[in-house]
Amino acid sequence: MEQPASSVPSTLQRVIHFYDTKYKQLMIIPIILFILAMIQIGVQVATTGDFINKGVSLKGGSVITVLQPADIDQLQQSLAAAFPQFSISVRGITDAGALIGITIESAAQTSEDIEAIVALVRSQISLTDSDITIEITGAALGEQFFAQTFRAMIAAFVLMGIVVFIYFRSFIPSVAVILAAFSDIVETIAIFNLLGMSLSTAGVAAFLMLIGYSVDTDILLTSRVLKRTEGTVLERIISSIKTGLTMTMTTLTAVIAALIFTNSEVIRQIMVILLIGLLLDMINTWIQNAGIVRMYAERKHAR
Repeated sequence: MEQPASSVPSTLQRVIHFYDTKYKQLMIIPIILFILAMIQIGVQVATTGDFINKGVSLKGGSVITVLQPADIDQLQQSLAAAFPQFSISVRGITDAGALIGITIESAAQTSEDIEAIVALVRSQISLTDSDITIEITGAALGEQFFAQTFRAMIAAFVLMGIVVFIYFRSFIPSVAVILAAFSDIVETIAIFNLLGMSLSTAGVAAFLMLIGYSVDTDILLTSRVLKRTEGTVLERIISSIKTGLTMTMTTLTAVIAALIFTNSEVIRQIMVILLIGLLLDMINTWIQNAGIVRMYAERKHAR
């Protein structure tokens, strides 16, 4: 006999049932992601000496901005062949999808080296002096700034851990929140490296922003599960997922819009980091952290 349509489990109900019964097995996914990210960063350190690709503003060098369109591939090949010691990277500047200029990043810092690069560019593109802008960052200044920002991130994690522990007064939920935020950062760094991007000072700010976004959803989940008493643990988790995903999707909409419409390399890097981090945060919060908090809450209730 055919079952009434109203009694047929909906797709959402099947998803919730799977999430309810397989949440421990699902926790393998964030574990694998974290292990792969650590492997990538380890390989990065072994091959380059740094755990992340640094841009000119962090390791020192020069950025030459040319407000004229050019054949990026051809110019990249010419500059790389003529100046292999400077690790030159040529990127396009677009406006509404049209190429309006290029940026040339290199490790060159002396005026003689930069003039030689500009001379080669002039030989391939017709330029006036007003078409060219040059920015130089000293290696010592870049390294000092990177060291300071790295210490700032460590301090942010320590202070965040103290605040979370004071609020929840429980070791395991506090560690789960910090672990989720740490996983977001580590995995985002790994993917950032794989994309071949170079971190700038703006990118550092994006990682600090990502810590805040990650902690928001983790605090939402943990406080709703542990501080509230109505409903079952699963019902409180599902309620927090609805709220948390609404927050994340709203932010993702703004991030994607910025990626589509901006032609600023600085804004683009910030948005790319946030996009990667927010997508990873959904896994680390609603699978990893939710699983840890659920096991803790159920064992606490059983006792």
